[in-house]
Amino acid sequence: MTTPADNAPGTDTQSPILATAQELLATRMNVIPPLADAIAERKRLQELINANEKTYGAAYSDAQAAGWTPEELRQMGAEEPTRRPQGRPKGARTKRPRAAAPTAPGPRTPDATESAVPTAASNGS
Repeated sequence: MTTPADNAPGTDTQSPILATAQELLATRMNVIPPLADAIAERKRLQELINANEKTYGAAYSDAQAAGWTPEELRQMGAEEPTRRPQGRPKGARTKRPRAAAPTAPGPRTPDATESAVPTAASNGS
C-alpha cells in the first residue's frame, strides 16, 4: 500500500540529492564539536588570565611602592602589567573653573581701499 506522499511528483528524483546533501552536512558538522570545545576552553583560560592580571597588577604596584624601579623589576622578569590596579584616575582631580576667555573677533573683510590688486597710484607710477 502506498501513501499519497510516496506518489508525490519529484520525490524519487530528490532522494539521491537529499541523501548527498545530508552526507555533506554531516561531514561539515563533524568539525563543530571540537571547535565548540576549543571555544569553551579559550573562554575559561581568558577568565583565568583576566583574574591573574588584576592580581599581578596589584603585586607589581606594591613592588614599586616598596621602592623597586620598573627597570629592576624588568631585570627580574616582571614586565609592566597591562592592567593596573584600580585607584584614583589621574585626571579625576577637581579643578577650579577658569574665567571665560574673551572671544576673539571674527575675520575682517578688507575695504575697497585695501584691495589686493595694486593700482597705478600705489605703485608710485
